Amino acid sequence: MRGLDAGKVYGYLDQLADQVQATERELHEAKAKNDRLQAELQRGKAELQRMQAELDQHEQAGSRVNDQVIQMFSQAQLVVEEMVQDVSRDARERIGQARAEERKIVAAAMDTAGEQVRSYARTAHAHMQEIVDSFATEVDQIRPVPPAVDSGDNHSKGWPPGFGSGLGPA
Repeated sequence: MRGLDAGKVYGYLDQLADQVQATERELHEAKAKNDRLQAELQRGKAELQRMQAELDQHEQAGSRVNDQVIQMFSQAQLVVEEMVQDVSRDARERIGQARAEERKIVAAAMDTAGEQVRSYARTAHAHMQEIVDSFATEVDQIRPVPPAVDSGDNHSKGWPPGFGSGLGPA
């Protein structure tokens, strides 16, 4: 029978022991590396969660800002609408005042014009009366006074027939 050589068996066992030790060392290094990677992963996850929380805060802040901007625009729109109403009301009041003032001015102008027309009419009437009176005076001055006795022979005096008899032209 053949037996195993003890030196070879021990050599083989030493070799296996060295391989086991190398494997254990590699395993230990892999575990250490794994632990480092796990720790790094945890730090990465923590950083991710922190960044996600920050992002959520920014989104909420952005949402609040958006809500605030919308509210500000709404308030501004209400203020503008109120201002437009105030301006419109003021414009209507001013137009009403202007129309009332216009009516007063027109009425005053009409009164003044009427007074001027009446004054002109009085002056014209007085002037016409003066003309008529002057004309009557001149007519009276040119009219000959007939003699006291009418002989009926006015023609011989150079008067037209019937003149001076009070009858007018014949």
